[in-house]
Amino acid sequence: MTSRRLRERSKSGIFIWHSYTDLYIDGRWVKATPVFDQALCERVGLKPLEFDGRQDSLFHPFDREGRRHMEYLRDRGTFPDVPFETIQADFRLAYPSLVSEHCLKGDFHAEAMVPKTSKQRASF
Repeated sequence: MTSRRLRERSKSGIFIWHSYTDLYIDGRWVKATPVFDQALCERVGLKPLEFDGRQDSLFHPFDREGRRHMEYLRDRGTFPDVPFETIQADFRLAYPSLVSEHCLKGDFHAEAMVPKTSKQRASF
């Protein structure tokens, strides 16, 4: 669930850092991933995540066709603030072609929304 350019630059289908939010609701912590909007879900064939404020809502394990889509390989726990320096260091190691002196620039959401050709649909 990424743009072609990001996949080509990262040379990976694994995102080593993917964050979620902890929300304190009615006396308990609930996890949510508020990153996939309706338009992007429709574009890549996912059901939007449901969030009822009581159950965790973390990721899309399956696409609309029932195929395994994503999973957390490692839960790094929670942080009081974004561990930006750690994330940067990890990205430099995992994605050297992505993180360079020019840094990564672009609107990857907009790129993911660009209409696909039939060839691109097969590889998404």
